[in-house]
Amino acid sequence: MTTTVLSDDTATIVSDGTANRFNWGAVLAGATVAVATGFFLTILGAGFGLTLMPRGGSTTFLSLGAIWVLAAQAFGFAAGGHVTGRLIGQAVETKKEEEIRAGAHGLVVWAVTVAGSLALLAIVAASGAAQLHGDSPRSQSSISAYWADILLHPMGPHDTVRGEDLAQDKLEAGRVLAADLHPGNTAHSYNRDDLVRLTMKNAGGSVAQAENRVDYVTGEMRRELDMAQKAAGFAALWTALALLFGAVLAVAAAISARWEDDKIGFSMKRRY
Repeated sequence: MTTTVLSDDTATIVSDGTANRFNWGAVLAGATVAVATGFFLTILGAGFGLTLMPRGGSTTFLSLGAIWVLAAQAFGFAAGGHVTGRLIGQAVETKKEEEIRAGAHGLVVWAVTVAGSLALLAIVAASGAAQLHGDSPRSQSSISAYWADILLHPMGPHDTVRGEDLAQDKLEAGRVLAADLHPGNTAHSYNRDDLVRLTMKNAGGSVAQAENRVDYVTGEMRRELDMAQKAAGFAALWTALALLFGAVLAVAAAISARWEDDKIGFSMKRRY
């Protein structure tokens, strides 16, 4: 059975058997547009940002970069939702049902886009696991290794007191530093004594000098790791807000596209 849907001066034949089915083709088309648009705008912004950013970086440029990424992703989701809304086709339904159907398609466009992006990131991470984990300049192991080098550096320019197994001592110091900063550490005093011993053995100086250096290194390392943890937390919150905003835009764009298709106008306000 078929039904004729009238829209202004246009008559459209709609099959009742397919009227309410979910249109996965329109969803995939919209998700592709969303990914491509967001990727293009992000790369464009990165190109301008890296070209104009001053030496040494700038908090202002980092903030502008975060805002640009949010805007790029939002525009991509809006474009994908709009394309899907225009492609899902006519159906025998009320205005409310049409808006619900369009909103559902827009929400699935958002979900498919996010899932596809996560899958792509997982593939990239798997192909470069060494660079993204053990060798990352912000990983805890590399931070421990850096501060182990600082800890065992000679106290003065003419100090020659160095352990015979300096490389092994640096590895041991790095492991002790990482363990000492663990939230569940219960052997702080023993770890500190071990670090003082390694410092005196490899860097020279008195017990007091070694203790002062150990306290300085552990304090700076804690501060750096706290800053990295806070940065990761802010990045996670910013990403969550960006994804939520993208979902709202994808749904709204799909509904607005159906209004446009019905000659109501491309806006969130109906113009009869």
